[in-house]
Amino acid sequence: MIKSKFAIYAFLLIIIILFSAVGAVTLYKSQNKLDGYVKTKAVVVDYKEKIDYDVDRGYEKMYSEVVEYTVDGQKYTASNSVWTNAPKAIGKEIEIAYDPNMPSRCEFVSSSYFFPMVCFGIAGITFLVFIAQIITGIKAKNRY
Repeated sequence: MIKSKFAIYAFLLIIIILFSAVGAVTLYKSQNKLDGYVKTKAVVVDYKEKIDYDVDRGYEKMYSEVVEYTVDGQKYTASNSVWTNAPKAIGKEIEIAYDPNMPSRCEFVSSSYFFPMVCFGIAGITFLVFIAQIITGIKAKNRY
């Protein structure tokens, strides 16, 4: 019984550490990628559409925003690399960051945080499960 509890604790700690580390490294890399970039507002002018298949939900439409932004009087367009199931409304302003040396190169600021936040979320939920396991283990030990 003690060995199995220890194995559960160790497994949960490994998951917490792994997802926290992946989230931190990804967030650090995305921040470094934005270093030297200039943040500005872009306007959603259109969106791309594709059909995606999910085993549980079947076929569903996915969307990627197409934005337009202006640098030094010149207009640029860019497509978001992150696909979602609900596009932002046309005309909505979103934040991007562009390379001042090559303004046509840009990153969608909110998209750069998506994957790290998912990793931190999984680590957080696993941490709560870890704490619950410890509490139930203490309660079970006190019963005997």
